Amino acid sequence: MDIEDLRADLEALFNPEAEDYGERPTGDIPHPRLEKEHGLDLSYLETFNWEGSSIHPHTRLCPPDEPRIRPLIHNLDVPSRLLEAGLRLFGDSILAYHELKKRTGELRYYPPAILTFWGGFETFVRHTSELMLITVQNVPELVGRFLRDEETFVDRKGDLATRTRYQSVLDRYVVLLRYGYGYSVDRGSKHWQRLEEARMLRDYYTHLDVHDPRSISADQVLNFMEAVLLGIIWPSAEIKRTQLLGIYRLYWMWDSLRKLASPFVEQPFFKDWPLDGPHTIYCPFEGVDTERFPNSEEEREHPKTETG
Repeated sequence: MDIEDLRADLEALFNPEAEDYGERPTGDIPHPRLEKEHGLDLSYLETFNWEGSSIHPHTRLCPPDEPRIRPLIHNLDVPSRLLEAGLRLFGDSILAYHELKKRTGELRYYPPAILTFWGGFETFVRHTSELMLITVQNVPELVGRFLRDEETFVDRKGDLATRTRYQSVLDRYVVLLRYGYGYSVDRGSKHWQRLEEARMLRDYYTHLDVHDPRSISADQVLNFMEAVLLGIIWPSAEIKRTQLLGIYRLYWMWDSLRKLASPFVEQPFFKDWPLDGPHTIYCPFEGVDTERFPNSEEEREHPKTETG
């Protein structure tokens, strides 16, 4: 494909005309791949009264004396915007690498795309959990504290106090699905296992496994993104209601990128450097073992003698 044609395709993908979504502004139209490849039943979407419309039974009126809803409305698009931003980063990589003959390069687009995309998932869980806790009756107090990363304890004065205790986003997601929708997650299912693998890839770049320098391919990024999207879509198919409006539009965008992408690998710049002999590294600490790790001046003053 000519690069200008590719640029035009990406522009149309990320800046569509309003009429491109027909009568559903959210773009929540089932993608054939979801049924054919993943066996999901999305027949609940095949209704005239689309989810998100003002007359849909899941669209509810908010009383004016409920201020907790207002910041949620103001932040309503943050999860989907972050997910889309991750897709845009990957789209930028497709354009940047399109005409390169060498199909390996430095870390540039893929880790930021992964971290941004996962950020969209995390904000989805946080935002949806808070909405559920405000609107659903009789949610156990301990569940609310768990979803809000709060813990009650007895302080040194003997008073009850609250402190932050962070929980895994996937553990919170399981609790959200159970108490928000009455849905119990099968942690052994293929979709959940893929979501766990996606989390591990995200964690690699967040915390960096310093003992395991990795390269990452375009296919790995695409698989990661699909796993995250399916992590939201698959329970939606099971409970017959869309958790995040616009999630199917994002899946259509992902599939378009999948078809436009070409093989490419990003990796740390120094990953394949030969390190058989002596080599240097910047080490700015106090108290360095100068015998084992001398700088150039110390090496000249105290040269090591070879034995043997």
